[in-house]
Amino acid sequence: MMRVYACITQQHDLWLVLLAGAVCGFGAWVSLNLARRAAAAVGRARWGWLAGAATATGGGVWATHFIAMLAFRTSLPTGYDVGLTVLSSLIAIGGAALGIRHAIGGGRLAAPLGGAVAGAAATAMHFTGMAALQVPANLHYDPAYVAVALGLGVLLAGAGFTAALRIGSLKGLAAGAGLLALGICGLHFTGMAGVTLIPDPLHDMSDQIMEPGLLAVAIAVTATVVMALGLAGAIVDQRLAARTANEAARLRASEERFRQLADATTEGIVIHRDGVVLDVNRAMAELLGKPSAAFIGQSMLRFVVQNRRSDIERKLAHPTSERVELDLLHDDGTLVMVEAHGQDITHEGRPARVVAVRDIRERKRAEERIRHMAHHDLLTGLPNRSLFLDRLNGALTSAGRAHTGVAVLYLDLDRFKAVNDLLGHPAGDRLLQEMARRMLEAVPSHDTVARLSGDEFAVLHRIAQPGEALALADRLVKALGAPAELDGQRMVVGTSVGIALFPQDGAGAEALLQHADTALYRAKSEGRGTFRFFEAEMDERLQARRGLERDLRQALSDGALCVHYQPLEDCRTHRVLGFEALVRWKHPERGMIPPSEFVPLAEESGLVMQLGEFVLRTACRDARSWPDPVKVAVNLSPVQFRHSDLPATILGILEEEGLPPHRLEIEVTEGVMIDDTERALAALTALKAAGVRIALDDFGTGYSSLSYLQKFTFDKLKIDRSFVQLMAENRESLSIIRTILALAKSLDIAVTAEGVETEEQRTLLKNESCNQLQGYLIGRPVPASELARFYEPA
Repeated sequence: MMRVYACITQQHDLWLVLLAGAVCGFGAWVSLNLARRAAAAVGRARWGWLAGAATATGGGVWATHFIAMLAFRTSLPTGYDVGLTVLSSLIAIGGAALGIRHAIGGGRLAAPLGGAVAGAAATAMHFTGMAALQVPANLHYDPAYVAVALGLGVLLAGAGFTAALRIGSLKGLAAGAGLLALGICGLHFTGMAGVTLIPDPLHDMSDQIMEPGLLAVAIAVTATVVMALGLAGAIVDQRLAARTANEAARLRASEERFRQLADATTEGIVIHRDGVVLDVNRAMAELLGKPSAAFIGQSMLRFVVQNRRSDIERKLAHPTSERVELDLLHDDGTLVMVEAHGQDITHEGRPARVVAVRDIRERKRAEERIRHMAHHDLLTGLPNRSLFLDRLNGALTSAGRAHTGVAVLYLDLDRFKAVNDLLGHPAGDRLLQEMARRMLEAVPSHDTVARLSGDEFAVLHRIAQPGEALALADRLVKALGAPAELDGQRMVVGTSVGIALFPQDGAGAEALLQHADTALYRAKSEGRGTFRFFEAEMDERLQARRGLERDLRQALSDGALCVHYQPLEDCRTHRVLGFEALVRWKHPERGMIPPSEFVPLAEESGLVMQLGEFVLRTACRDARSWPDPVKVAVNLSPVQFRHSDLPATILGILEEEGLPPHRLEIEVTEGVMIDDTERALAALTALKAAGVRIALDDFGTGYSSLSYLQKFTFDKLKIDRSFVQLMAENRESLSIIRTILALAKSLDIAVTAEGVETEEQRTLLKNESCNQLQGYLIGRPVPASELARFYEPA
């Protein structure tokens, strides 16, 4: 080390040594800066920058060497071989080109190896330049110093290239240039320290010697080239810096716009690299209830529910663009169901991945509601027919394997329609909800209660013995028969139940449900508020009933029914005062079917409104051609009074058919009052106010006949035929008739006696001052075409 120091201080001009060092440092800075440009460029531009970097590196090394050689003090005359001097410059430039080309090629060892090549080239250039020295002396090299010089050149140049190309900042460039310059200067002066000049007047000298002055010019030119390259690099650096600044500003503006856009979206956005979160938007932070900073630097798996982490970890290792549904963990510990899908992006100059996260909790709830709506009744929340049949099929399969039983209970609310008509649909809906609640309380939790339609329900009950079904039916009848409070009124609805058992009553779900429905019909026909098990003969009767209902519907549609009229005469004068309209149906196969058979069927099946309108319209049309005093009487069913528009319908038909209201007499029974007294009285009052006469039919057969006389002023009372037929033999019947006649006289109400079939009956009734008579004695029901014989021409 002291020998090198002595070499520099004692054998060299220090000013020129400093100049050599300055040229070396500047050249190293320029060369590495241009090497950086070459590394960043592509195509032809890369080769251009590479040539400049090689020239700056080689020229700097060459100029450094020969400036230092000019600084070398010796008493001997010196010169430089032109060929070797030129060769040394080519070695420096060419070796630098190879080294830089390798250094910018990529790879972990590219930069140190490329620098080592450039350092080796600088060493070769040094000793080639030493060989170009022409002095009358022999040069002897110390191998140790030569080796050290080579090592310094290779190691420090490799380190300089690594620092400059691996560290992208200005500090990296400065460190790299310093190391490279130190390596070049170190190898030169170490090499010079290992050289000994032994004067030899006989030493052969080259014929082509370059004088030191000319060499200085060459050095100046080389230095100028290096400076020019440095200036070019500086200009490019300045422009690149300006461009980089502009691009950085645009990037910041773009990132700010992206941030604003990302924060404005309702979807969560996560940017990650290899599963480590780099950034999130505001929506993502709000989605999981955490501040944005809590995400940065964390593994994405930390926010995924535990049982999905392994699956998500595999997807992170092999990312795709498919959409994935998963549960994330909210800060409060709840689960957030999301849909996520990602794509590759470049973030801050490096590959990354952006993931869009959508909250699908509301969508899932909506899907669940839709699924629920598809299989459940919206009003009561009970399973619907479809779900009931699915569960019933499953229960039948299980019961078949286990050799156990299943009961299907079919329920119908007995007086629901009346309540619905009285209080309105909202109250009816609340009543259905209350009945559904009671059924759920009465039925075991592992069984199923379903609403099939309207006021019809079904129960799937798994049983071991038929007695269990009977016990459940009894509980249901009692539970649904208890009073219910609706709009301040105490209502009693009740239910009837039909029961079908598996396997004895059917093997399939539809068959069991149909048989339970058949048993229900039997229960309702036997008085309601009870239950019945299915029996095979029930099905036959039900099929016959349904066939008759189908035929009645068709008959109404085809106009196959007709109206006959039975006369009513004045008891004193025997003059016909009017006719009662009676519907008749001649079945194409069964012949005449009595009204007592098909009218109740029409009431139960909902056909009574159509049937009643047909009879009323036909009667009014026919009566229009009768003499003015002659009236027509038409019976109305209690079912018709459940419709609030009944008065408007009747008055509309009178107007359309051209019959004055005073010529129409409406006959009603106590059943009209029993169903809904207030509604019935309102309808009767409206009709009476319009001029229609109102008669109370079958008077004396009910329990409340007298009370209805208090509530409404009827125009006529009709004594039931059961009293008339027994009046001659039965004193009680005659007494009842006398009482009715006396009551009617006191209230100034006319009385018609029905079922008069003998002269004795006519005479007795005339003696008791009955007003009108009706029966086979007066006349049988006949078509309208045969009525003329009963009244005098107008």
